[in-house]
Amino acid sequence: MWNNIVNTVLLGTGKKQLRKDDLPPALSAVADTVLGNKSLDVETQFLHLAAIALNYRQSGVTALQDSSVTLEPAPAEVLPYCSPAAWQALHTAIDMGLQVLILYWMEACASAQQLAPPEFIPTLMDMAIREKQWRNIAVTVCGKRGEWLGQLNPAWAFKKAETNEERWQTGSLEERKQVLSSIRQENPAQAREWLQQTWSQENAATRAELLKVLQINAGEEDVPWLETLLTDKSSKVKDETWTLLKQLPTSAIIQAYWQLLQQSITPSKKGLMNKKSLDIELQLPSDKRIADSGIQLLSSSKSVSDDAFILYQLTTYVPPVWWENYLQTDKKGVITYFNNTELTQQFNQALGLAAIRFKDLEWLQLILKESKEFFKDALEALPVHEQEAYALRFFEKEPQFLIRFLSERDYEWGLPLTRELFKWIAKNPYQYNRNFFDKQVQNIPLSIAGELESFAPDLPAYQATWNNTTEHIKRLLTCKAAINKAFINKK
Repeated sequence: MWNNIVNTVLLGTGKKQLRKDDLPPALSAVADTVLGNKSLDVETQFLHLAAIALNYRQSGVTALQDSSVTLEPAPAEVLPYCSPAAWQALHTAIDMGLQVLILYWMEACASAQQLAPPEFIPTLMDMAIREKQWRNIAVTVCGKRGEWLGQLNPAWAFKKAETNEERWQTGSLEERKQVLSSIRQENPAQAREWLQQTWSQENAATRAELLKVLQINAGEEDVPWLETLLTDKSSKVKDETWTLLKQLPTSAIIQAYWQLLQQSITPSKKGLMNKKSLDIELQLPSDKRIADSGIQLLSSSKSVSDDAFILYQLTTYVPPVWWENYLQTDKKGVITYFNNTELTQQFNQALGLAAIRFKDLEWLQLILKESKEFFKDALEALPVHEQEAYALRFFEKEPQFLIRFLSERDYEWGLPLTRELFKWIAKNPYQYNRNFFDKQVQNIPLSIAGELESFAPDLPAYQATWNNTTEHIKRLLTCKAAINKAFINKK
């Protein structure tokens, strides 16, 4: 039917006219009425018939009855469907087009061991086609109905999660890195053994990428194998190997660094009894590994000698606690030794970097308390509450770095830090637009909603933009609050 109508349009009614036989039998009577009306010209008759055909076509068809096709009904769900309030929250998140909140909803739903309403399954499954990382959780919240529909629509037939071993053997590089990371968290030795088993089959680039994963829970058990990799032909592999070995105190290279430091830095015997200081005399490294491992032998600053530059670098790669044993004093005593010697006054920063590298929290806390400098790398090493306190301390000095750092966190920010962040962002409304807040809604505490107007910038040119942004943030937080309220376990 429809092809006949299209052909008539293409050829024109002067060459081809629509006949009653071109339409379905159900439209014969109507076609007789239209074609029998002599007051209508040919073009008008065609338009009437085409309009009737369109309505007929849009009214639907009866499904083909074929007894040879069997279809089992969807199995009964094991888990309960979510509440009407959760339904409404998901509808709002989808309506706003906010993927972050949709994912947030699915995580909350899965955590509560509930299911998405059936009518949302096509939407969630379609999103999971584009966002591969969503697939497992989408399948979880879509339940048995989602699995059943996946049999009917190949695009939704997401493969069930393979075992870690299967993904390790057959997955892409990114998938294999994810598997190795997961195993490394729980069983470091197994992760190392898996990598050893496939090592000879990997190319140099893959080896270097997979080696990076071993930084997770790196331990002295890794040292023997890692030290054999220093003969690898690939410079990338060797660089990654050195990076790992320089985190492990039992490695030969850290021992070589420490030996050189002990030879070069000794407690002074010439100072006053109440003034602890150090004698510095660099013993130039004869061990080729010192330079091979990445220690630079020439200073890039005219104000810092080559000797001081070498010793500073070595200090960053030695556990700070070793200085306590070597100088026979406590942490504060070590700092006093370094502060009382002109050449090593700046070495407190090196001690801080070493504390970060070797995850010595007590040493790091002391260094951060004593130092007026901002240690960017310290944030990752601190517990969450200390991260925020440290960020607050230096926020005015490093606002953009700290906003970027906080944007990558997976926890909700504390209210004091959020206030500082919003004060700064409100003064730069064009730099941090709606898209920024769309991505950060999970991190933003709900309690900030009532304070948003108080952050309005003084410049009139920025006020309208901030007001619009404020309204958008409120909508985001309202949806987030609805999701939290809908699922009992979300606070």
